[in-house]
Amino acid sequence: MTEMFPPELQRIIDRFAPGWPPVLEVAAGWHPLVVELDQTLALIAPAYMVQQVKSKFGSLSFHASPSEDAYEYDEEFHEAIRAAEWRSIETCEVCGAPAKQYVIRLWVKTLCDRHLWEASDADPGPP
Repeated sequence: MTEMFPPELQRIIDRFAPGWPPVLEVAAGWHPLVVELDQTLALIAPAYMVQQVKSKFGSLSFHASPSEDAYEYDEEFHEAIRAAEWRSIETCEVCGAPAKQYVIRLWVKTLCDRHLWEASDADPGPP
């Protein structure tokens, strides 16, 4: 397999469960969140498997299992995921700076002030 990602992201790609496309569908601003989450999850469940990493409704959506058994549940494992997902709603998905959520062309985006104004047709919502 050709390495297409920096090593810290490639470690996450290498954890994708069989049958799931090894794709990180998040912008660069959330890469540090995902890398930190990977490090935390690896301490909790060293053999954890990823099913999907994406942006959904302006927040990180990270689907993973503590092991190959998709039905295994570990509270600490899932709490770490929830914490990273909550942090994402205050982190610019483009650059990682502090951010807020906005609706832009019917998509929820989490952006800092700079990237909000760079986005065309920005709609910051009600004051």
